[in-house]
Amino acid sequence: MYETSKIIIHNNLDSIEPVVEYVRSVANQLELNAKEKHRICYALEESLQNSILNDFEPDDLEEIVIAVNRIASGLQIVISDNGIPKNPFAKTPKSIEEIASDVTFESIAQGDVDQMSVISDFVIHKMLDRYTYTNKGKSGRSVEMLIYASNGRINHEQDPSIQDSLYKEEKFSSIREPLSSDITGISRLFYKSYGYSYVNDVVYYPERLAESLKKGNLQSVLAISEGEKTIGHIALMKPYADAKITEWGMAISDPAFRGQGIMSQLIETIMERAVDSLYRGVFSHSVTNHEFTQKICKSHGFSDVALLVGYAGSELSFKKITNELTQRESTIISFKPLDFAKEIELFLPNKHAEMIKKLYSGIGVKIIEKSSVEKQTNASLTELSDSIVSAINIAEIILNKTGSDTLEQIQGITKKICIAKVDIIYLLINLEDCNAVELIERLEEMGYLFAGIFPHYHHENTLVLQYLNNLKFDYNQIQSHTPLAKELKNYVQSLDSNQLKEKE
Repeated sequence: MYETSKIIIHNNLDSIEPVVEYVRSVANQLELNAKEKHRICYALEESLQNSILNDFEPDDLEEIVIAVNRIASGLQIVISDNGIPKNPFAKTPKSIEEIASDVTFESIAQGDVDQMSVISDFVIHKMLDRYTYTNKGKSGRSVEMLIYASNGRINHEQDPSIQDSLYKEEKFSSIREPLSSDITGISRLFYKSYGYSYVNDVVYYPERLAESLKKGNLQSVLAISEGEKTIGHIALMKPYADAKITEWGMAISDPAFRGQGIMSQLIETIMERAVDSLYRGVFSHSVTNHEFTQKICKSHGFSDVALLVGYAGSELSFKKITNELTQRESTIISFKPLDFAKEIELFLPNKHAEMIKKLYSGIGVKIIEKSSVEKQTNASLTELSDSIVSAINIAEIILNKTGSDTLEQIQGITKKICIAKVDIIYLLINLEDCNAVELIERLEEMGYLFAGIFPHYHHENTLVLQYLNNLKFDYNQIQSHTPLAKELKNYVQSLDSNQLKEKE
């Protein structure tokens, strides 16, 4: 079984075709269908060609490293090189249609390299399940491409369509960890309750689900019926590979077994697992079209730390419980520290200092504000990464290290992502980096909006800003349970309203 390989080429256009053909042969081995093979190969060819033509100095001979990796139910390609970092482009069209109507691809290629890069990124993003660009400063840059095989996805036709009436005499029996024979049952359970609208699409790919359990990125607990059917599920989930925090979620029970206390036992079990773990904290994305998850979090000692406006698509719906949403679903990040300092020194933006202190106080942490006098001259290169999650049409920008060009870099990436019609961008800033904190006012002038804090999410102390790409939200539809959540919602709403007034 194919697992991984690495190809090293020079920045020469003649090298592209052999690489693409090799990847096509790997895709054949992994049983991607014709459309999926075309998508990944086109994205690879487009990325390499655009990079070789535009991102290296003339006559410079440079290496490009292409890693081709098998992942659960799909293929990952990582391209690494020392090409020129992507630059902000001067003219920013509002949409890809505007580009197409005004100019030809040939004229863009001849006249404006950055505009051509925008078109390339737009096309590639639409071809893939996930697309991540990382600027590593002195270590160069990389692009990650992911595509999943549709034949690995759970198909409702595979389900024998057993009717709820057949379960009438069967009862909930026990709570246990999943066996290999349970994996397909978990996928079918999510399909039965959510259709294909669930946010984390790993649940629809049994092979990916099994791989996540094997690697420990997912720790699941199941509710089992007397007939050994999977009738409930809950899990602890790593938000990324080396995360110090875990998320509880993927909580679901079979509608045919409601009223038997399944969810209560699942929640108690997973909370005990979280407390006994080595994680620094546990969090939840609590949906806001109802208050059920928020109430659970409050009862288990969580406190609200951020409001992510429009985090999930409006198609998210739980069969027979909630109607289809009229706007993108917002989530409240509820956080419970498991190993956290009681007092922290941080740089705070003046505008949001009191709210940040209040959010930290909710999780039992006192903030001592550091003076910006401690700022040092910043002549280093910016290090950041941006990632688009196609499944829910959001993007993240992680600012790892500020440099003299940080604002320009973020501005360019934001424009690129907006043109790709991504709905929401979340920008993660380190509150221990004075230079980053001092950029916040300028970022808000660009349209970024305060969301809250997110401890241990990519940084020890993270501030979250959010960019709503030409979207307006009815905050009355966002249900908040705790007094702090209500205050945070009103705070974000007032900031959003002020921005809208300034634009008008």
